Amino acid sequence: MSGNKPSPQEIFSRFDHLNKALIDASSIIYTDRADFLEILASSIRLFSIKEILSEAGPVSESIKPLNYSETSSSNDQKLISCALDLSLPVISEDKKILMAMKRANRPFFNSLMMLNFLLYRRQIRNQQYIQYHQALKNFARYSDEIWKYGARIKTAIPESYMTALIYVKNQVIKAGGSHG
Repeated sequence: MSGNKPSPQEIFSRFDHLNKALIDASSIIYTDRADFLEILASSIRLFSIKEILSEAGPVSESIKPLNYSETSSSNDQKLISCALDLSLPVISEDKKILMAMKRANRPFFNSLMMLNFLLYRRQIRNQQYIQYHQALKNFARYSDEIWKYGARIKTAIPESYMTALIYVKNQVIKAGGSHG
C-alpha cells in the first residue's frame, strides 16, 4: 500500500463529517449502475452542476442541481471550481478531478469509498455491501491498488465500530451510568 493513502481512522473521520457532496457524472453512473445511488442520496445531500447532470443523463431526482456560473474550459474544471468555491467534498471516478482535490487538500471519494461509507454509517448491511461491491466489480475500472485499499477500509469498519461502542460503554461506566 502506498504510504500517502489516509489510514482507515482518517477515512472514518472524513465519513463522520460527510453530510453533503458534489458528485461527478462518472460516480452518478457507477453508483446508479451498481444500484446504490438512491441509498447514498438518502444518506447525504448530493449536488452537481447542471452540465454534469446533463452529461450523466436522467438518473436521479435526488441529486440537486447547482446554478454555478463559472466560465471554465471543461465541465470537469467547472466541477472542481464549484467544489473549491463552495467547500464541498467531491465524489468522482475521474483521476484528474480527484488529484485536483488532493492538491487543494479537500475531501474526495470514489464510488467504492462511498460503498464503504454506507456500511460505516450502517445504511447498508454486510450482505448488501457484498452485492453492491460485486456489481461494481463487474464494470468499475479501478486498479488492483484501489480495490485493495477499499478492502482495507472495509475490513477496518467493524473493528472501528466495535472500538467506538466499547469506548462509549466505558465512558458511561466511568461516569457512573449503566453497567448493562
